[in-house]
Amino acid sequence: MKNEEFATALVVRRVLLVCCLLWSAAANSSFFILHFSLQRNSSFFILHSSLQRNSSFFTLHSSLAQGLHRYTTGFNVTYTPAHSSLPTPHSSLLSPLSSNFADSIDIEFDDGRILLPVEIDGRKYRFLFDTGCTQGVLFTGSSVPFIREVGNVVSFDINNQPDTVRVVQLPEFRLGHLSIDGYLCTVVKGSAIHRGYDGIVGFDLINKGLACKIDVEHKRLILTDRKKHFAQEQGYEVKYRLQAFVPYVWVSPFMRHMDRALFDTGYRQLYTMNVESFRKHVYKSKQVAAQVEGRAVGRRTIGANSVEQADTVFFLALDRLKWDDFAFRDYHTVTQAGTSHIGTELLTYGNLIINPFKKRMVFQPTATKNDELTIGNEQVQFSVIPVGGRPVVGLVREESEAYRNGLRHADTIIRIDQRNIPDVTAMQQFPFVKGRTYIFTVRRADGSVHDVKIKK
Repeated sequence: MKNEEFATALVVRRVLLVCCLLWSAAANSSFFILHFSLQRNSSFFILHSSLQRNSSFFTLHSSLAQGLHRYTTGFNVTYTPAHSSLPTPHSSLLSPLSSNFADSIDIEFDDGRILLPVEIDGRKYRFLFDTGCTQGVLFTGSSVPFIREVGNVVSFDINNQPDTVRVVQLPEFRLGHLSIDGYLCTVVKGSAIHRGYDGIVGFDLINKGLACKIDVEHKRLILTDRKKHFAQEQGYEVKYRLQAFVPYVWVSPFMRHMDRALFDTGYRQLYTMNVESFRKHVYKSKQVAAQVEGRAVGRRTIGANSVEQADTVFFLALDRLKWDDFAFRDYHTVTQAGTSHIGTELLTYGNLIINPFKKRMVFQPTATKNDELTIGNEQVQFSVIPVGGRPVVGLVREESEAYRNGLRHADTIIRIDQRNIPDVTAMQQFPFVKGRTYIFTVRRADGSVHDVKIKK
């Protein structure tokens, strides 16, 4: 019966789509694009259609002709013990049977990034483990092979900006003692060379039914299909809820206030807060306003498809940020247009267990034996965003030393210590040393050029 109802609803939506397109055509529009999604259970379908007006006829284009992609964790995972190069009689697909394993995988933790050793056809690659991604990602021009194209999907970046991207299937690959077959990746714009890794493994690895423990101190990732493997381990536990197949947790940035944040291992900072969420909190309580140490109009968050829109950015000096009953004290952060985030800085203070069976995350502090830790980090001075490929100051805090030395919003950085900075990549690859002072040569909107001392 449900199948019949869904089929009927699909027909109705298609009829409505055609009607809308014809109505738009009558309104003399030259190009029309419609996006809509049909939800059913835990999977989603996305149809992207466009009606293009010609001088004598209309043509309907649909990604259905190329293949419609559906989010899935239908890839297969098998475990091969270290003493064998072939699956044992007890090895099997995780679904529907369990192979009852726990595998410890050596990882790199580089500049706040969890890098996994992936092997395809005997060649080794580095893949970022990114819990903020619904599934795997490759970059255009990547050297990572794929065996077939699956279709298209609408992908949203950190600023919630959409882009229609290809979906491809990787060959079977090795991750530790695991073999993963049928894994899907979206293909996005950008270069793997500049990022320092070849691709991304997303949260679908966990949604598949694999619990994990991230231990960056010992540089290892433990993956297991055993539901109670981490049951005896203690720590500070929070629930998570999936939205668009990625995990959101509740943390407390202010007393008696809770904020929903995406746990994102593709993001470095411990915590940044959604500006609209902040505005709701500050309206309710004076103690929230007391933790604002500045504000400026600008933008700093860079997504795969966009840079956030300019808005008021609040500079926050949090008395404490609480994860369950554990408090991070004296933490300085900012607001952003996108969703609130918890990033990999958390992992520098302790281990984290993700249990997909109970939808729980357990933080195990290693930097302290107490239930609190003082961070005392420096506040953001300024941020750089790409504009036309050039590095431009998107945000500068007026209370900062950089502002006092002459740095301004919308300045284009053209040289650092007399070294030309022709594009954003050159800026990203500049060998900055923490604590050292540099001379930034910037060009203003009026064409004037200025030298500014910046201490990193």
